Amino acid sequence: MKKIKYIALLLCTMFALDGTAQTAKSAYFLDGALYNYQLNPAMKAERGLFSLALGNFSVATNGNVGISDFLYPDGDHLTTFMNGKVDQDEFLGRLPQQVRLGMDFDETLMAIGFRLLGGYTTLGLSVHANTSLALPKGFFEFAKKGLQDQHFNFSGINMNTMSYAAATLGYSRELFDGFRLGVNLKYLMGIAYADVTFDKFNIELSEERWYLEGHAQAQAALGSEIFLDNNGNTVDDLQMGPFSPAAKGFAVDLGVVYDMKKLVPGLTLSASLMDLGSINWEYMMSIENNGDNICWEGLTDATIKNVEDAMEDELENMGDKAEKVMEFKVNDIQSGTTKLDATMYLGAEYNMPFYKPLSVAVLYGKRFSTYTGWDEVRGYVNIAPLKWIEASANVGYSTFGTSWGWMLNFHPAGINFFVGSDYMLSKVTPQYLPVNNLNCHATMGISLALGKRK
Repeated sequence: MKKIKYIALLLCTMFALDGTAQTAKSAYFLDGALYNYQLNPAMKAERGLFSLALGNFSVATNGNVGISDFLYPDGDHLTTFMNGKVDQDEFLGRLPQQVRLGMDFDETLMAIGFRLLGGYTTLGLSVHANTSLALPKGFFEFAKKGLQDQHFNFSGINMNTMSYAAATLGYSRELFDGFRLGVNLKYLMGIAYADVTFDKFNIELSEERWYLEGHAQAQAALGSEIFLDNNGNTVDDLQMGPFSPAAKGFAVDLGVVYDMKKLVPGLTLSASLMDLGSINWEYMMSIENNGDNICWEGLTDATIKNVEDAMEDELENMGDKAEKVMEFKVNDIQSGTTKLDATMYLGAEYNMPFYKPLSVAVLYGKRFSTYTGWDEVRGYVNIAPLKWIEASANVGYSTFGTSWGWMLNFHPAGINFFVGSDYMLSKVTPQYLPVNNLNCHATMGISLALGKRK
């Protein structure tokens, strides 16, 4: 059996890969896109579908800060915000009260789509990973101001990460003329989960004393057995048993599409609720530190005569206290449930009467989550100059700023290939790091398109 400390390596790997898996919104209104059912299960596919591994791959980052918030011009080169030449009010004034960063990873390992019983059926297997980090503004105030202020509050630091696999069964059907209903049923298999929160983290650096208090709590789980060894209660006493499925769950996607051709020719409305579900982890660890504090009020008259020895003793004593404060104990290991971050989409598309292959559209999206939630409105221009080529250009306004996206979809008989992005990098450093914000997204895929176009 392996020590549970290897979990740290796994979580770091997840963070490097990786807010919830994301199918490209730029393809939402493209008729030839075969994976729109992952955004709205009622979307009608023009052909059957088969793909392995390369069908739909997507990776994205998002955040409400960028490199320009931390690097500043200094002559002919750049310097960090820590440089004394950078005005602290200018630097801190550009930061939000809570700096938020997130990453999404989504890959469809297998997908099959075919017409059945008057409707369209999909089968799929996919993997998803999402990570978010929230840092309070006080964290950067401390880094910039140093000892200029005496009190600093870091409370609210949070890191959340989860990865899972999903097996999906979907079905959509036109119930009456113009009205289509769809549903995806998902069986979820948890891989790993962690949520760490510092609900209290304060530092005082005054002339009278140096004081630190902090309380952190965490929940963590793997998709296999976890237990304490030798009746211990610290993280070092954790052991991981042989791998066995120990995290399962279910989720559902719901969607509707209404072609209003009888009321407003050319107008189509759509709505969906995605990822309504949760995962139950059989072995969920509840971990926290002891919430103690460190206080140093300087040397006393009795020790000041031998400063060197006294300082050595004081530093050793403070080190012991710091180690005690940061010692994490396992309160219990029991089953626990984590909800998926549900997402809602509301769409409207209008095909131009003078040229039907051209349309304009708007899509509103909302992610329901404590730390990675967002709202977005995206406007589209879509065109299909040929039956087997279509494109979309769009602009979005969201919690994470302004972005623009695009999609090219090639779908002749027998094959479907697409490439695009929801968040294009408009300005980057020579190292290709985003300047104004961390919003970045890339997606591509290739699949077999089966049957005749309908």
